Amino acid sequence: MERLLLERFHLHLSPTSSSSSSSPLRLTRSLAIARALMANRDSSDTTRRSTADALVRALADHGSDASFLRGALYFLGEAAALHPSLAPAVLSAVRSFLDGPDRLAADALAALAAIARSSSMGFSFVASVLDGDLVLSLVRSSSVAVRSRILDLLVSSIYKSRGSVILGHNCLFRVFLALTVDLYPSLRIAAINGLIALCKEIGADADSLIVRCCYNRAVELLKDEDELVRSAAVRLVSSCRELFRVGAKGTDSSEQTELIFVQLCSMARDMSKQVRIEAFDALGNVKEVSESALLQSLSKKVLGNRSGSKIVSKCEKETKLSFSRAAGTFIHGIEDEHHEVRAITCKSLGMLAIFSVRFADEALSLLMDMLNDDAEVVRLQTLETIFLMATYDHLKVQEKHMHMFLGLLADISALVRTAARKSLRLMKLPNLEIFKLVIDGLITNLETNPEEEEDIFYVLFFVGKNHRKFSAKLAKDLAKELQIKPSSGEMTLDNPRISAMLVVSISSSFPDKKYTCDIPAVIFSYAATLLGRISCALQDVIHRDALLAYLCRYSGMPFLDKTSDSKEAGEICSPPNQNEASDCCKVTVSDSHEPQHSKEKEEHLSEELMQSVEVILKTVGQTWPLVKACRAYEVQRIFRTCKEELEMLAQSASGPASAFLDFALQYVQVIQLVAEFWEQIQAKSSHSFGMVALEILVEKIDMSLKRLTYCFRGLHSEIEFHILELSLFATILRLSKFGIFSDSVLKKLQKIISRLEFLSSEGSIMLSDFSKEVSKAVSERRMNSASQQINHCNLLDLFDLRQITFYGGFKSIKGELRALDNNSENPLLYISGLPVGIRYHITLCNVSNNDRLWLRMVVGESIEYVFLDLGQFGGNDDERSCTIVLPFYATPNASSFVLRACLCIECPSENMIYWKENQGGPKGEIALLFEECDVYFANIGKR
Repeated sequence: MERLLLERFHLHLSPTSSSSSSSPLRLTRSLAIARALMANRDSSDTTRRSTADALVRALADHGSDASFLRGALYFLGEAAALHPSLAPAVLSAVRSFLDGPDRLAADALAALAAIARSSSMGFSFVASVLDGDLVLSLVRSSSVAVRSRILDLLVSSIYKSRGSVILGHNCLFRVFLALTVDLYPSLRIAAINGLIALCKEIGADADSLIVRCCYNRAVELLKDEDELVRSAAVRLVSSCRELFRVGAKGTDSSEQTELIFVQLCSMARDMSKQVRIEAFDALGNVKEVSESALLQSLSKKVLGNRSGSKIVSKCEKETKLSFSRAAGTFIHGIEDEHHEVRAITCKSLGMLAIFSVRFADEALSLLMDMLNDDAEVVRLQTLETIFLMATYDHLKVQEKHMHMFLGLLADISALVRTAARKSLRLMKLPNLEIFKLVIDGLITNLETNPEEEEDIFYVLFFVGKNHRKFSAKLAKDLAKELQIKPSSGEMTLDNPRISAMLVVSISSSFPDKKYTCDIPAVIFSYAATLLGRISCALQDVIHRDALLAYLCRYSGMPFLDKTSDSKEAGEICSPPNQNEASDCCKVTVSDSHEPQHSKEKEEHLSEELMQSVEVILKTVGQTWPLVKACRAYEVQRIFRTCKEELEMLAQSASGPASAFLDFALQYVQVIQLVAEFWEQIQAKSSHSFGMVALEILVEKIDMSLKRLTYCFRGLHSEIEFHILELSLFATILRLSKFGIFSDSVLKKLQKIISRLEFLSSEGSIMLSDFSKEVSKAVSERRMNSASQQINHCNLLDLFDLRQITFYGGFKSIKGELRALDNNSENPLLYISGLPVGIRYHITLCNVSNNDRLWLRMVVGESIEYVFLDLGQFGGNDDERSCTIVLPFYATPNASSFVLRACLCIECPSENMIYWKENQGGPKGEIALLFEECDVYFANIGKR
């Protein structure tokens, strides 16, 4: 087949074998054949070399066919990127076109870009054919495409090669500066982005004169007629500001910082929405600006004795901006007609409020006006800003503010109401009147939205705990009310006000028990009757049994307390404050003015995060009685809440904590799927869920269990035991619905039971009654006739979700797959029946050389597996990546199609259970490492 294609390829390329009318079509087909030969992994090096050499010769033979030359140049670039041994010949052939017509020079640059992107050494190859004089001549080309592509190539060299290989830093600065005055806005923008990338690359090593030149050019471009150019210029000014600050080296850079602050304030009034957004975003990142400048930006009236004075840089005598130019900048921002500008204005206010208490006080009045904004995104950003100010203890609320703030508790958006309650948890209320106002607002919120009771109780608890004296006073008043109402027959615990006040009253005694003497015993008595509702709301803070023991003890009711005082003190504690920790971490990362956390603090934060995850996993385990009782709504609500909490924690986690969160999310997913399947098989009506949908659900359970088993390295034996019992239960659950007891299922059960018995013999883990009965039933099935049936119902009733300790210290095997240069609007071209090459970028984490990885490609019922040779990947076991072209052979006879590709890991052979031999590829079970990636194709003959 290879020889036949090669002969046909040479025939199509021959200038004497085709008539002029059919030549373009033959040349196009020759390129398609060449692509198939290069992409085929079984093609010999001789064939690839012959194909590349023939195309190089064809560049001269068919020099008059512009369309062929353009396609051939692009293909040669891809071929050299795939096979570096071809790079010298290809570069030599492409080099001559750089001095040719503009269109061919642009295509030659595209080929060079493909080679450069192929690997870290790609730019070294390209640098061998690009010298300084040639680059400068290309930069001065009259063709927009040529200037654009050489510019993109130079910018890419900064990111890919960790410093330019093609040109030196000083030469690059001159090139980018020259192109910032190009006639075309797109090129000016690309040149500005190149300067920004170069500034970030060299950092503190940047020459002060070069930084000053970049800054001066950025200031000039702030007046450009194109809005996108002005927007990019704002970003460049912000980058130069950071270099000025870093390069100061002990000298005072405050004058330059104030100058840039005023310039950004001026751009915040630009006619373009995009420019205003960039300006306010840059303002939020300005550090070390004076408090007077910050306050001036909040007032339209020029403040202080500096009105009329000038901020003049010694090196910028030509730039004279009045200090009054900053007046009222943020007022204009919050009054902007576009909600995107108002939202970014609010965010910048929050970032700057970290540096000045006085600025935070002044900004709070503006923020309160934004709470009534029509756009939900603005209200949410405002609340996030207020929460950030409260986190840094820069929030001082007054009664005039609270009326407007509490109005958000009646907002139509549930997200806004939740964000408002989140901010209330951290607020420090100055007096009893405002405290009562907040409690009344939350009570009204509870009466209006009873479905949010859990979150409202949670907030009430912490508002009371943070203001112990106020909540103790309310507790005494409530005790008097409770003593009067029972005699009048008006007392009811279903009253939202009474239940909310009970939560506030008992909160003042946590975790410091010395406050219990201020709380009447009747409060604890009534609170005990609401144990279920309160403990559900505080499940992440207080254990249910500990809460019951505490309430009974101080109410005087008899209760068998099995917990010691020390244990109870350990269980009744303040919450991990997960949301706050996550948000604070984000601010610390983005704002370098804060001192970096020490290693000990990072480890402590990681420990707190893992403890929070353990609480969530224990909550999931406690839902099993609800699952068996078919209380689907409550179960799914708990699962959804737990997954949202874990996803929120995962945003700020890294290292071992990140692996632990990956495991926790996958574990919750498994339990949720099992609960859903249990609900369906227990349903009286079989029409609620079709058999096909049930089979899909079973496949999801199996795949999730495989990921738990094989994609986490270093699991503790107790966790492995727990996962195996879940697999055993899922298998029995599947049998109870489908009743198909084949030999493969029997072997699977035997394998799982054998592993469980081995782990039980090696450690202190005892087999559960469920596992013992399943083992007994399987043994009887194996010893007796095949007609021996298993009583599934009795076995399922024996299963109980164990409460186990989840250990950390393991690693998560992960992967990422992307198809390069492909989307629905830019499909790959193919010829039906011929293989087609697909260019992938693959990243692998925590994969060892002993692992067997596959790439699976699916089109309809056709499945192909490609083994991934880890020797082709660069990096180490922690992270390795590569860009590779892989063939797909079963191209259908269709005008277009979509291929689904995914990364898989083959399960170890000792754990192999069953696999279809005729499928090829892996012989054992597989687990997916990444979600499927879509690759789009279009038939070249039917376009």
